[in-house]
Amino acid sequence: MATLLHAESGELRLTLRGTDENRILATVRRWSYWQGVDIERDPADAERCLAVTLIADRVHEAVVRDILRRSFGMTFLEEGGICDIGPAPLPKSRWSSRSSSRR
Repeated sequence: MATLLHAESGELRLTLRGTDENRILATVRRWSYWQGVDIERDPADAERCLAVTLIADRVHEAVVRDILRRSFGMTFLEEGGICDIGPAPLPKSRWSSRSSSRR
């Protein structure tokens, strides 16, 4: 489950946990909106990452929410909170692209 929080410092914090959310991280990690990142590691295994928190200024909140909604089916409450990621899109088959190009 992803968590979207408003920090008292005026930051927007998006926390991603679990392998299902790796596709979110792969999509948004290089955005210029992020001012920082916090990585939570497993105390028993420092190589294992438990969570990644991306930090942005609240000015970019509308853009972050829009991308999460459109790309991943995630709609957070106005005050933030927890939201499950939507299902992964089905891979496009080789045949479906051929049949649509013949029309």
